[in-house]
Amino acid sequence: MVLKIMEDFIMKEHNRLTFLGITIKRHPLFDEKVDFFVTNEQRVYQDNNKQLTNLLGTLWVNNLIALVGRNATGKTTILKMVIGALSILLQDKSISQTRLNDVLVGKDPIEIITYFYGNDMKVFRDKITFIRGDEGEWKIDSERIYSKSISSRIARKDLLVFKDDSLIYDRNEIGDVALNVLADDDSIFRIVRKSGEYQTQDIVDTLIFTNMNALFYEGGDVPSEILEYLDPTIEYLKIENKRIDTHKFQAFYRLKFKGGSNEITDTNFATIEKYLSSGTAKGVTLYGNIVKALKKGGIIFIDELENHFNHTIVRTFIEYFVNKKINKNHATLIFSTHYSEILEDFDRGDEIYIAKRDNKIHLQRYSSANVRNELNKADVFDSDYLGGTVPKYDSYMNLRKATEKVINNEQ
Repeated sequence: MVLKIMEDFIMKEHNRLTFLGITIKRHPLFDEKVDFFVTNEQRVYQDNNKQLTNLLGTLWVNNLIALVGRNATGKTTILKMVIGALSILLQDKSISQTRLNDVLVGKDPIEIITYFYGNDMKVFRDKITFIRGDEGEWKIDSERIYSKSISSRIARKDLLVFKDDSLIYDRNEIGDVALNVLADDDSIFRIVRKSGEYQTQDIVDTLIFTNMNALFYEGGDVPSEILEYLDPTIEYLKIENKRIDTHKFQAFYRLKFKGGSNEITDTNFATIEKYLSSGTAKGVTLYGNIVKALKKGGIIFIDELENHFNHTIVRTFIEYFVNKKINKNHATLIFSTHYSEILEDFDRGDEIYIAKRDNKIHLQRYSSANVRNELNKADVFDSDYLGGTVPKYDSYMNLRKATEKVINNEQ
């Protein structure tokens, strides 16, 4: 009996939820239904499984997901939808505290369905309908959570199929006491996490650094190795967080270059920024967040990974997530990019999503595009083989003529 209790405790202590994917429905900016999944769509072979993590049987998740598309195709919006959904479900945040606050738009209800795998061999489906309140705020109108037990023999086509009797929680039927505790923009998914004692993946959101240059590094001393890699002229860079009051800290920067006698110090990043390239500042900040995700087996989201970096640095950061000696905790990198050349570093088509837009945002998985294997992925993207991946030729010609006209008028 004691042994059984200990076994149950050990199992619960290590229960873990893994994100599988989301479906977005009735969003005014998207197709009627848009899927974004990190699970494998293609068969996994022994020689191409280093970029995946096995969950159960033939169920795998990709450690890398690239979101590629030309400008204004909705890549950032998609990332915000995913981050927002995970933040409200896994981090106990209200809608207004998440990225959903930026991307829930329109007047009609929007539905988000999110799927998770529990390593106690359960799959969960959380279905939330968001509505707009009288004062313009978004709130949860309904939320239903489904669960089912699975075995290693389950077929992928059956994985996300739930019967009506698999409903375990209905927001409208959990009782007045629970509803009084929860705000109308809080998810009830916390009930699942707490009742199953699930550990969840950390959500590392770096979108704020896409167009803003900043310098952060947890732990104070920036490792000399990353400094040498980004800028070999730097001797050291230290960031100390000094407490100003009970709730506020202020960064104090200490920077010294090799061969120099003076240490540059300031509490204002604008001063330090004069001495560092934007690539070095972003590289240090991004490296710290990547290490955080790798340590904890989290999911890190990076928008426009190539900003301020050359291809070598981009590929270095990507490689960490396919190196099993580094990515021991099965972290996932989800990033957007304009660099079609990066696609050639991906062994699998189900690691790549292509964003396209006409009146609506469309999302297509490369593996479902029926592209011949011998074709170069970058060429497929740059040649507009799939349609909607490069600016239209007419637009190009019109812009060229308009530019010629402006120049001629100025002369």
